[in-house]
Amino acid sequence: MLQNLEAVNNEFPWFFATVVFIFGCCWGSFLNVVIYRVPKKLSVVTPRSFCTTSKKPIPWYDNIPILSWIILGGKSRFDRQPISIRYPAVELLTGILFLCAWLLLPPVVALVGFPFIAILIAGTWIDLDHMILPDFSTIGGMLLGVLLSFLFPALHDYATGEPFLVEGIRSMIVAVIGIFVGSGVILWIAILAESILKKEAMGFGDVLFMGCIGAFCGWQGALFAVFGGALIGTIVVIPLMIMEKLFGIKIPALGNVENSQSEESAGKDTSKETKEPTSEDKADDSKEDTDLKMGTAIPFGPWLALGAVIYYIFLRGPVDNYFYTLQELLFGQTW
Repeated sequence: MLQNLEAVNNEFPWFFATVVFIFGCCWGSFLNVVIYRVPKKLSVVTPRSFCTTSKKPIPWYDNIPILSWIILGGKSRFDRQPISIRYPAVELLTGILFLCAWLLLPPVVALVGFPFIAILIAGTWIDLDHMILPDFSTIGGMLLGVLLSFLFPALHDYATGEPFLVEGIRSMIVAVIGIFVGSGVILWIAILAESILKKEAMGFGDVLFMGCIGAFCGWQGALFAVFGGALIGTIVVIPLMIMEKLFGIKIPALGNVENSQSEESAGKDTSKETKEPTSEDKADDSKEDTDLKMGTAIPFGPWLALGAVIYYIFLRGPVDNYFYTLQELLFGQTW
């Protein structure tokens, strides 16, 4: 079976790449549902996607990732209300990252990486919208990372031909070490920052999120995600703050999203139901209308996720080699 698949891949290298990209876009469509429903404690299975204004179910041909949004001109078929571009963007991003993982990583590592990438994307957008990281992206991600590390030792480079149980246990130990290193480092950073700023500097969700990243990436990837994510976030956020200060350009906070156009049908034919705003809606609006300024709370989860994706797909080899070399210089051996 595997030989047949390899033969197909060698003869038609574009075939599996195309399948993976389409698969990723479909997963992105589901992630849009997760991003909208999970913070509201709604089921991601039922009911099926429907227009909240007309209560009509969304037909399958309006639920095709990316294409439906383009064909509809970015507007609902039922009432022609705008549909946020975020939805096809999430679908496209998921497809691209799945494709990059498939093309750049060994097949097993790429396949294991698909759920990890999905967790990172969903956690990122939920953190941007609500400043929270749900349990499935933190505790659930940690448990899944440990389980997959045991079942697929190649995730942590332990597919060496030894008995499966030995390889699985070694790989699982690496995942557990990654959890403790990742969550421990971010926890101490949070404690230190809180002692300096005299206020909470980071939520505990970020600590658990780093545990998920460590389970999939090991301690090397966890460290890269922490410091690489912080560096990227600083490079992006500080210029935005300067632009707002110097030029008076109103730049929405990173968590501000036009939720008025986003509904539970994963970005397809939907629009917000016409009704008087509730106190909860007003509270949400007040949080979303903030601008970047000193003291503004900015979600850190997206930057951790970005650092994790960069490590997992693009820089795994160079980063691991750097830490192995550093270990040899400091301790004369690698662990």
